[in-house]
Amino acid sequence: MHFHTSFLSITDLVFDGLKKSNPDTDHFGMLHIRRGDAKDQCDTSLIKISNYLSCSLENLEVYGKVSVLFTSDEQNVCYRNAIQDMVESLGFHFIDLDSYVMTTVSQYTKTLPSNTAPSRLENNMFVFKVEKEMEWHVDMTFRMNQRRSMECSSCDKLASSWQFEDTPVIASNSNLKEVIDFPNVLQSYDTCATATAKQL
Repeated sequence: MHFHTSFLSITDLVFDGLKKSNPDTDHFGMLHIRRGDAKDQCDTSLIKISNYLSCSLENLEVYGKVSVLFTSDEQNVCYRNAIQDMVESLGFHFIDLDSYVMTTVSQYTKTLPSNTAPSRLENNMFVFKVEKEMEWHVDMTFRMNQRRSMECSSCDKLASSWQFEDTPVIASNSNLKEVIDFPNVLQSYDTCATATAKQL
């Protein structure tokens, strides 16, 4: 079994699972936020991401039910929870793709013969490779990136972008704009951070 074949087949497995567990989703989109070594090149602070998501996702609901697949090298659970709070407060479904892919990979390795060393697939690098393949998969409608200086815009107006140019409008456009309650997001983040610090 070749490594390349494995990761392509897992990509399809992930999408099959996503579609089965989210049957009412019309569009899957990826939100990738790179932190770590890219913090100095792209502002990914919570306030910046709050403004970015509010602007980028505006009016996207006219295309139907949207699920946002989140991927990031950020390990801080409080930051990740804050991103989920923001996405959901705008009325969109949130899925932690890093966790979902790792679970799928773990289940996949259990089906392989032990002499193929399946455990070598259960690592962050393999998960990253699967997610890179997913980014341009036919089932991925749109992508949002906050990484490095070249992909660090303040807004990607998705509703009027090339990513949705051939997509029919299937819902009436509501004049009621969802707004992220950032003070509440920040309060939840601080509460999480305090609780985490006490555990250490």
